[in-house]
Amino acid sequence: MARFLRYDRLVLFAALGIHLGAVGAVHLRMGRVDAWAFESLDAREYYRIARNLAEHGRFSQDEGEPFTPDTWRTPGYPLFLASLMLLLGTSPAVLVIVQHLLGVLNAYLLYVNAERRMSPRRAAVAAVLFAMEPYQLYYTFWLLATTWFVTVAMLLWWAWDRAIRRADAWPYGAAGLLAGLWILVRPVAAFAPFLLLAGLIWHALRGRRRDAGAVAATTVGWRCVGLFAAGVVVAVAPWMARNRFVAGHFALSDQAGVVLAYFKAAEVVLWRDGRAADRYIETSLDPRQRDAPHTVWDSIDARLQDRFAELPAADRSQLTWPNLAQGNRTPLDSFHISRELARIGWSELTRSPLDTAICYAARSAAALTFPLNLVLFPAQGIAKAGARRWLLSLPYVALLGAVIVRLSRGSWSFAGMFFPAACLLALLAATAPQLDPRFRVPMVAMLLVLALLPTQRGTRPGRDVDSGAQDPGSR
Repeated sequence: MARFLRYDRLVLFAALGIHLGAVGAVHLRMGRVDAWAFESLDAREYYRIARNLAEHGRFSQDEGEPFTPDTWRTPGYPLFLASLMLLLGTSPAVLVIVQHLLGVLNAYLLYVNAERRMSPRRAAVAAVLFAMEPYQLYYTFWLLATTWFVTVAMLLWWAWDRAIRRADAWPYGAAGLLAGLWILVRPVAAFAPFLLLAGLIWHALRGRRRDAGAVAATTVGWRCVGLFAAGVVVAVAPWMARNRFVAGHFALSDQAGVVLAYFKAAEVVLWRDGRAADRYIETSLDPRQRDAPHTVWDSIDARLQDRFAELPAADRSQLTWPNLAQGNRTPLDSFHISRELARIGWSELTRSPLDTAICYAARSAAALTFPLNLVLFPAQGIAKAGARRWLLSLPYVALLGAVIVRLSRGSWSFAGMFFPAACLLALLAATAPQLDPRFRVPMVAMLLVLALLPTQRGTRPGRDVDSGAQDPGSR
């Protein structure tokens, strides 16, 4: 226990020092800690929704009446921001400071989760490295869902570990609720509960094979699977029902088809046509790039307008990427538009399955080693790579290499490896072929733990559910 507390405090103080140093550096350089709070268009949307929730109790982006219900964003992050506003006010600087405190908490939670799988020293190394991760620090200054998304992931990881290391079933329901909340913070987590559920089913079947006479244990296993699934449904279904009530569609949001067509299929088209270097212009929503060529998006717009040929020309003219790619409303049903865009997107993805698979694989590797792709394959609209990008990409290349080496050495265990590996694969599957470092931040936490796992199962009590050891938290 003394060793645990010593490393525990080390992680907290180190993470606090790193975040305070980052806040101080930005304040000295920019004159304010919230200088980057609204660097993204998404941040302004989140902030407006949260403020409307705090001041009017309405989930809307409107600046005033009638507060049209928003169906573009999911509620996980706006509700978090709104709760902060009710307690601390609406100052972006205060919200940014709170996000840095969350960053410290994330490092601590990563330590707690890692310490179940390895020595406290290794766990502390993983946590401090994560606290130092440049993009994790950078995006904490933005009013985006990234930091809160990591917090929920760490809490889900903790609940998952507690569940599979205990004989009773109730922690599985809590893990399911957190998995559902993770989706509501960012829909890119949507695949994770399915992989986790598959893991639980496999785990239950394996337990049944090991001891066919343990009827009670098998029953608990299947109860666990059901409780986890029920928790996910309980968390997500009310929001989908709300969208059914306000917009007529039982769905998470109206952005699925938009993302699939404009941000996934478009990437595959550019890859297939040998124009991947144009992606930072062709798929950019930066107002400064508004008049730059967006040939792929324009072709998607033309196909979409053909699908609505029966509408008046004035309505069809609004079916363009400047309106749709950022979720701006049109007079038409947003869910109907999203559905048609999804069909267009799928038609492009399935046109050449081999090209699509290669693009996804290459972009997944690029996402884990970014900005290495900018060094090796210079892109249009991006300054040429210098020593800074080389140096920034090397730690990510080394981390991915360490994970590959660790996995190649075997000695895997369900309790130790399944959760980080499953969540890593789920996030990669949902985000590729986009290249956005915001999506990678929680993946870095998973990679650090996978890279530092000891090559043999530890003999410390409670570190591996397969050993039948008691959960240390229950002692």
